[in-house]
Amino acid sequence: MTLRLRAPAKTNLFLEVLRRREDGFHELDTVFAELDLADELEFELSSRPGIELTIEGDPGLSAGPENLVIRAGEGLRAGLGARGQELGARILLRKRIPQGGGLGGGSSDAAAALRGLDELWGLATAPPELARQAARLGSDVAFFLEGGFARGLERGEVLSPVAGPPRALAGVLALPGFPCPTPAVYGALAKHLPSQPRDPQALLAALEGGDVEKVGAALFNRLQAPALELFPVLEEIRARLAAAPESLGVLLSGSGSTFLVLCAEANAAKQLASRLTESGLRALATQTAVS
Repeated sequence: MTLRLRAPAKTNLFLEVLRRREDGFHELDTVFAELDLADELEFELSSRPGIELTIEGDPGLSAGPENLVIRAGEGLRAGLGARGQELGARILLRKRIPQGGGLGGGSSDAAAALRGLDELWGLATAPPELARQAARLGSDVAFFLEGGFARGLERGEVLSPVAGPPRALAGVLALPGFPCPTPAVYGALAKHLPSQPRDPQALLAALEGGDVEKVGAALFNRLQAPALELFPVLEEIRARLAAAPESLGVLLSGSGSTFLVLCAEANAAKQLASRLTESGLRALATQTAVS
């Protein structure tokens, strides 16, 4: 038996940082959107206990115990006591989501591993327990158990559904080709925090109404300013993307370095992606999920 699952990328259409918590994490108010760019995971039962991971498409990504896919599987096994010590699986991970770009690839792979191994091993884990395991792996992992559109609070793992647009939002992912280390971006954040946090209601209303231009105007990411300060080349790229005639709004995804360029429709996104690629900037046309 071979089980195949997609592990989609995400972007944050809205990301406000409310405060630094006593545990060292930051409290967020964010709106996640699932994208069609996705990794793929294949699962097979193994008579050998443990998780055997093989990776295609990203030779720089470790398949060792620090990989979130293995950590997800080992967490499931550990929670089962003696029974878990007998379980084994082989996982093939086909990587398409770039590392370190703010698209949540590692978190999405971890969520797919939780769902896939739960099904492969016939565990029937209750959704709240699976969500708790996801939250232990990372702040974004819980979102990927459901995908679509969601608002995330606390570290981003406390989720509530969001009414998405009646049709997919089209856009372009512009990939500068280097990561923005998340700790460094958060480390430069303090002077960019306002006295009053921004509210996502304008974005949420635009999403529900399917008004793409209003969605573009309401895009917001508090981490964008410190990331552009740390990596000035990103400001040059942002300005270039914002000037494109197809652009309805440009936003850094997560802590970067990927930018999302919102477009009115899919053909415009394809044209922009092609033109950017020809100019030397890697770009992919993309679209969001539909509610």
